[in-house]
Amino acid sequence: MITKVAQEIDKISSQLILKEAFYAHFFSGIIKNISEMLPTLAVEARQNRITLHINPTFWNDVLKEQIFQYGGIKHEILHIVLLHIVRYKEFSHHDIFNVAADLVVNQLIDRKELIKEAVFLELFPELNLRPFESLNYYYEKLHNLYKQKTKEEQTGNGKSESGEEGEGKPNISWENLKSFLREDALSQQQHALWKYFEGLSSAERELLEESIKQKIYEIIKRTRSKEFGKLPAGLQTYLNEFEKSMLPSVNWRRILRLFANSSAKTYIKNTLKRPSKRYGTTPGIKIKRRNKILVAIDTSGSVAEDDLKEFFQEIYHIWRQGAEILIVECDTMIHQQYYYKGQNPKVVKGGGGTDFNAPIEFANTKYKPDAIVYFTDGYCDAPKIKSRFPIMWLLSTAGAKETDLKGFEGRILKMN
Repeated sequence: MITKVAQEIDKISSQLILKEAFYAHFFSGIIKNISEMLPTLAVEARQNRITLHINPTFWNDVLKEQIFQYGGIKHEILHIVLLHIVRYKEFSHHDIFNVAADLVVNQLIDRKELIKEAVFLELFPELNLRPFESLNYYYEKLHNLYKQKTKEEQTGNGKSESGEEGEGKPNISWENLKSFLREDALSQQQHALWKYFEGLSSAERELLEESIKQKIYEIIKRTRSKEFGKLPAGLQTYLNEFEKSMLPSVNWRRILRLFANSSAKTYIKNTLKRPSKRYGTTPGIKIKRRNKILVAIDTSGSVAEDDLKEFFQEIYHIWRQGAEILIVECDTMIHQQYYYKGQNPKVVKGGGGTDFNAPIEFANTKYKPDAIVYFTDGYCDAPKIKSRFPIMWLLSTAGAKETDLKGFEGRILKMN
């Protein structure tokens, strides 16, 4: 029997490669253990390894059709991808957590790939559960129902959640939840090994969680192609956000200050002082530091007020270090210019399109700063005029990605 199950698993692995490469990449890195150790399919993470336990009897008698076996494997993979396996300890009622986790996962799988015993939203009609919500949302809904109904049963009050049910009229949601909370229910048996996390120290949990996250991140990078578009929209959104969360965070404030400070120049100034008889210093010479910065603000209307506020907080710190800062407000042209004196501008004028050339030409021919900081959303072609001075492009939070700016010279930095 074990050999037959192993052969069927190999066939499903081949199907995943052809149909859904994301799952195939994940499945190839999972240890498969075919044994009677557990009564169902169950996934486990232990010592930086992910194992899928497959009960051959369950495989043949419950998941008896290949389409259900295919869906069952996807179900277990999704619990790992969505990090349900490491969130077990966050919730006070673990059995309800198991049901809520299955509600989330099963919405991301084609209905025809799931057996009739699976958990679906319509099994809780009185709760009016919204589709494609978070694990926390479903947990709270189910937990509230559980608390209300157990209290009613203890006090002998037979009213429904809405208080409109008559005696003898069953609450379908409550009856179904009770069946899913039984020890022999599929949701409970499949997640039995998740209790392993409770026995780990916080350091061990963090290490194992980071290991799982790294596996997910690597698979996302490998499947970033047309195959990625075959995934359900909700899963794509989750994976995109997950990928962003794994990118190293750049401290744009620190980099902006370093850029501004590194642009400072020193120069020699003549003085009327006489030579020092004691030290013999050269008379009439004093070394001074100068830092002239042109700050161009894109006023095309696409930079948020909160971003402007944060930006000027950093400009204030640079100004306090002694920099001379000239602000130019511009869209396709410069609308106004003024020296920064420690106060944020009350009104930023403009609102047209965007053209990066005017401030650069102004810097090259008139102001001649030590550096240029251009604050923009980045949605414009690269400037045709080449800056004669170091330039930094600071992109607003809702603006373009750093990689989207093609042909731009200078440093490109994204607010985060």
